[in-house]
Amino acid sequence: MDTLHSLPLPSQFEGLRTRLEASSLKAITIHPKIQQTKATDSKCSGHPYLPKTMHYPKDIDGNYLIFLAQINFEQIHSFHPFPSKGILQFFISPSLVAYQMSEEIFQHYFKVRYYPKPLPEKDLVTDFSFLPKDIYSPIKNEMILQFSNTIEPVSAMDYRLTKFIRPVDLSRRLDDGRTMEEHYFEYFLGAEHKIGGYPYFIHHDTRNDSSLLKRYDTLLFQIVSDDDLDIMWGDSGIIKFFINSKKLAQGDFTDIYLQAEQY
Repeated sequence: MDTLHSLPLPSQFEGLRTRLEASSLKAITIHPKIQQTKATDSKCSGHPYLPKTMHYPKDIDGNYLIFLAQINFEQIHSFHPFPSKGILQFFISPSLVAYQMSEEIFQHYFKVRYYPKPLPEKDLVTDFSFLPKDIYSPIKNEMILQFSNTIEPVSAMDYRLTKFIRPVDLSRRLDDGRTMEEHYFEYFLGAEHKIGGYPYFIHHDTRNDSSLLKRYDTLLFQIVSDDDLDIMWGDSGIIKFFINSKKLAQGDFTDIYLQAEQY
């Protein structure tokens, strides 16, 4: 099992090292860079990879969806149960932007598309002039995506936190007068653009009290508000897509839990 032994761990957590190692998950941190992209590149915003045989996705009300991002798995060092090849895309409805909290498990107001075998450029749509010019996107710039692999412990807002760290340990005050929980929030909030690993929640982990939602045990994709890159979901929010690990291993992206929230 991969552990945190190879990563620096703040001294205040040394007493919890064994538990943090037990909770650790592999993750791929996403590093967006403002730049024009090719059709098959991993990217945020811009135009998606779209075969001529496919329609650009719309929501159930007939509105064109906002293209958020796509991941070309040949451009990253992925790990089980994620694919090793193919292009995975994420779209959301403009109607979701107005809500402080959005939860969807039916792909009526979002779409996740997976193309296991990308086609050559001659078979792709290149004219996207049919899209509305004034469509709002929380991602203002076209960006190419770069990646780095990491390992991370359970995040501060994940419902599984108390499975690994006892509440009595979290409430313990350290020499600086702050609690262990306050330090944990500082270092392990999980608020990065990422694939895999542990999610970031602003309010609470919505899966905590729902056996239905707990089946979405894997963070498929997370994008957070980022002033430096002009990414802004509502008022400093976050968008997350979850999937069941077994379905992910099968390449089945039909059953997805979308959770988006803002302050």
